Amino acid sequence: MTQVKDLELRVLVPADAPDLAALEAAVFDNVWDEQRFFTLLGQGSFIAVGAFQGNALCGYITAYSMGGEAEIVNLAVRQDLRRQAVGGTMLNCFLDRCRMIGVGRVVLDVRRGNRPALALYARCGFMQVGLRKKYYADSGEDALILERFL
Repeated sequence: MTQVKDLELRVLVPADAPDLAALEAAVFDNVWDEQRFFTLLGQGSFIAVGAFQGNALCGYITAYSMGGEAEIVNLAVRQDLRRQAVGGTMLNCFLDRCRMIGVGRVVLDVRRGNRPALALYARCGFMQVGLRKKYYADSGEDALILERFL
């Protein structure tokens, strides 16, 4: 695994909504639109960390935060930059941000068959704590519930 050079990590703001929506559309089938991201990025309960190469958004993590907990909604990395430590670097930055704002527990769900994501989360200290049978409507695949205490 190589590492991407000149990777800048920062909290995303409403002005990043167009780039965030475009990257989400390139990575996922069921996507949020630019207006939704614009609205969410202006809310204190929504956490978003982005990875930039130059001025181009190449990865992001989004989450909701409430009561000392955060739930990761999505983690995405541009296809051509996968397996180059972008996801792990972003996730560690996101966890640092969570600590700074008083989050003590982070949870997420992930498809049982998503081996790269499961490996990433394990490397970053997440543990499986539950299972949602046939959670994903598109495939009937199970979701594993993972958590990490900070």
